Amino acid sequence: MHTNTNVDAIGDEHLEPLLRAAPWMSRDAREADRYVCVDHVAAGPRELLLVVAAEGGPASGRRFFVPVRRQEPSGALTHAHADGDGNGGLAAVRQVPSGARLRTARGGVVAFRSADPAPAGEVRRLPFEQGWSSNALSLVEIGGVPHIHKTYRHLDETIREPELLRLMSGTGHTPQWAGDYTYTDPVHGTRHPLGVVYRYAPGHGLDVPLRENLRSLWPRLTAADQAAPDRLVRSHLRPLEEKLRAAGAFLRAFHRDLSARLGAPATGYPVGGALPRAAARLAELARADAPLPRAPRNAAFAALEAELAALRSVFGDRATAPGAGPCHGDLHLSHLLCGAGPADAPHGHWSLRVIDLSTPALTPGEPGYAAQSPLQDLVAVQRALEYFTADEAAFESARRLGVDASETMNGSLDGAPGWPPARRTVLAGVFRTADAWREHVVRLLLGPASDSPLRRLLYVRRLLHELGYNHDHARPYHAAIDLRHALALASPAPTTHART
Repeated sequence: MHTNTNVDAIGDEHLEPLLRAAPWMSRDAREADRYVCVDHVAAGPRELLLVVAAEGGPASGRRFFVPVRRQEPSGALTHAHADGDGNGGLAAVRQVPSGARLRTARGGVVAFRSADPAPAGEVRRLPFEQGWSSNALSLVEIGGVPHIHKTYRHLDETIREPELLRLMSGTGHTPQWAGDYTYTDPVHGTRHPLGVVYRYAPGHGLDVPLRENLRSLWPRLTAADQAAPDRLVRSHLRPLEEKLRAAGAFLRAFHRDLSARLGAPATGYPVGGALPRAAARLAELARADAPLPRAPRNAAFAALEAELAALRSVFGDRATAPGAGPCHGDLHLSHLLCGAGPADAPHGHWSLRVIDLSTPALTPGEPGYAAQSPLQDLVAVQRALEYFTADEAAFESARRLGVDASETMNGSLDGAPGWPPARRTVLAGVFRTADAWREHVVRLLLGPASDSPLRRLLYVRRLLHELGYNHDHARPYHAAIDLRHALALASPAPTTHART
């Protein structure tokens, strides 16, 4: 084990300007009275890995991982990933193949591990636009092969991604794990992931081709199509049909591999506890005040209550239900990465990968392992499509009518009773087309409609979670989307809103 106890102490005066200006710091963390370096270790000649704690304010006690470079002779600190010389943030990557264990100033350990064979060769940074992220991403080249280096800024969050990538190595469903590093707290002995290195998978999220397809549909939508848009929608989606079906097959294979690598749960999904929690949350939200049309809001909550009553009847007094198993945990359309593949690629000329895994538990012995299901991922994708298409429909109908999108979104909820008939017809036609488009995408991607009780329960729980978030954060526009799809639960006709 290498020892790094001779590193000079980090002055708090150097942390203040560094962290106050950091764009990834949350608002409550910015309100800390001060920041204190509670541990550190040298990873290179001028690069330090800091564990920093906020003191005072709502985020007091929260800890952050901050890789920095120390400037000589001033001692000033800069973020390692933001250095203009192009070499910042590489010291930790260079340590990954070594298997080094670095002793920190306070007696903790930063341990590195790598794949076998370990990535080898010169390490250099490549240009990369990561966009906003709660973590730090950079693109590095190791021996001529591009890799992503991700560091986790919030030290005390539960992070399982590095271990999941290691366990899923070789399946072809996730980026190829190259190595990672962790910090062991000297006081509590707790182990915290700091960073991971994995093979770069070029491409973009599934939301990109879907958005392009839907937006290119609008110029083709005429008044004649709006009453019955299904034929137009099917024709317009035909270029994506094979790829969406292949993406659905890929997602099912990912779940099979994840279950094989982690182990299937011994018991079913705990519906006995999930149902009363959903009912309690529904009652709480129904009492909350929201600036939305009252009649459809009441009808939406009535539809949710009826759906939960129906599920209680289906499940009876059963404590568990079939369908439990490992899942991604927070699957968004952008997490299903699709890139150009060879002409004979097995996934409709797409090269597919699942990224940003946040599986709730890794082993059957962990708390909460049984309370997950692959159906959660399908519901998450379904809900993402609902938000995406409703938002696109609101903006397209707003453009056609010359009003604000918040007006068209509310109008889609209550039918816009005060509008002239011609304007209501345009509004209804655009949203009807978006719904038909979404339902066809859901069928292609997630398979034919089913009436799985567990899937219905997970749908309601996800909808309530998102509705609660939108209530708590004063987002009436997005809450209207939630209520619009809650209303669809009461539709007598089969829909894909909650039963696919």
